[in-house]
Amino acid sequence: MGSVKKKDWPYELALGGLILAGSLLWGINWWSARPLFIDEANLARNLYDRSFTGLWQPLDFQQYAPPLYLVLTKACGELLGYGERALRLPALLAAFLTLGCLIRIGRQLDLGRWVLLPLALLFVNPEVLRYVGELKPYSLDLAVAALLLLLGLSWPRADWRWALVGSLVVWLSLPAVFLLAILPLPRLWRADRKTWLRWGGVISCWLVSFGVLYWLVLAPSVGKSLLTTFHAPYFFPLPGRSYFSWEQVLRLLLAQPRLAFGFTAVAIGWGLLMTLAGGWATKGKTVVLLILPTLLVFAVSSLEKYSLIPRLMLFTLPGWWLLATLGTRALWQRCRHQAVCAFLLLLGWGIVLPGTNVLRHYTQPLQFSDARSLTINRADDYTPVVHKSAVPGYDYYRRIHPASATDTGIVAASTLQEQALHGNYVVLYDVLTKAENREQVRQDSSWAVEHGATEVRVEPLYRSARLYVRFPEAD
Repeated sequence: MGSVKKKDWPYELALGGLILAGSLLWGINWWSARPLFIDEANLARNLYDRSFTGLWQPLDFQQYAPPLYLVLTKACGELLGYGERALRLPALLAAFLTLGCLIRIGRQLDLGRWVLLPLALLFVNPEVLRYVGELKPYSLDLAVAALLLLLGLSWPRADWRWALVGSLVVWLSLPAVFLLAILPLPRLWRADRKTWLRWGGVISCWLVSFGVLYWLVLAPSVGKSLLTTFHAPYFFPLPGRSYFSWEQVLRLLLAQPRLAFGFTAVAIGWGLLMTLAGGWATKGKTVVLLILPTLLVFAVSSLEKYSLIPRLMLFTLPGWWLLATLGTRALWQRCRHQAVCAFLLLLGWGIVLPGTNVLRHYTQPLQFSDARSLTINRADDYTPVVHKSAVPGYDYYRRIHPASATDTGIVAASTLQEQALHGNYVVLYDVLTKAENREQVRQDSSWAVEHGATEVRVEPLYRSARLYVRFPEAD
């Protein structure tokens, strides 16, 4: 499995078949237009309610997304309607940018037929599959990281192109700052004064751009107690900290190969082994570009400035995949004439790649919410009462979605206890993965019985529920 010849038909067929199969999987899950879950709905509300200039300010509903990503997504909404597919189109296009960049990086690194491996890892990754079809910027984070790695291997000199690209990408993807922090290092090692000055000018442009982004968008959200509390389990703990535990250290360390290669012990162990082999076999700037961004993220996380929650680490995946591929190629070159060793290499990946179980999503597209059905398919003779958990989805599907919008005003949360003790009500709950929301369903059901309801009926849906309550009519 060495370099590819011009007319290597088996490789061409394998590459084409892999791209076709993976693109079909992405396309099916994007086209299924699964209902928006709570964070997506809140982001859609920002996009719909704000002008293009308003997207360059901190968002409402505890949301954050890079301004240029928001502008692109709002443009899709304005042109195609604010439906699920239109709003998720930038995420899908970003995935294909990732694909193209990985192919080009494979040529830069002379991976030959082994370029099939990072492409396969891209297509079988369940987190990638999720965010390819989701109204959040994580698919774009992955694409920008792959693009910067490609440019880092292709553009050796500090010039206006680097100044322009680096100044723009932070407005598309916040994790791009980690790649930008590493990209100059291989060029500055033992560099002359002229090179240092050139890169100093480029880096100054990057810092100015990021400073403006921080001042406009990030500063108002930094240090908010709710966000800090939510992400606390995903900060990397250092010895001596009050919250230090070896369990958390191990969990966060293993979460990275788990994200890259799969959730089984075999996938984690095999992926780590191949990645270490890649680090051992790869020299110079390549290994620096591939591994140091992840190490930098861990350092920043230990200062409680960046969360290691998996969706925020999606941008590190190209480095893991490429290092594992380089390690596999190096081991193959050493043992390809030893049948047992070569067989074990192929067998290892043959076990890992199908282990993510994404093939079922050809016929069972991903789903994380049932907000659409919760909002639309309900009995008409019951007055809706919208629990706070259901407000984002209800507001989106009743006011914004082009196929179902009937309301003109923004809905407010309400409770069953606020209603009169006569008439019919249907209480809508969402995000029942949270214990507090499940408990609220139980409490409202008990309260209705205690106050003389003649009907108390819970209709369970997918991670949501409707509570039908009928009180006697007033005299």
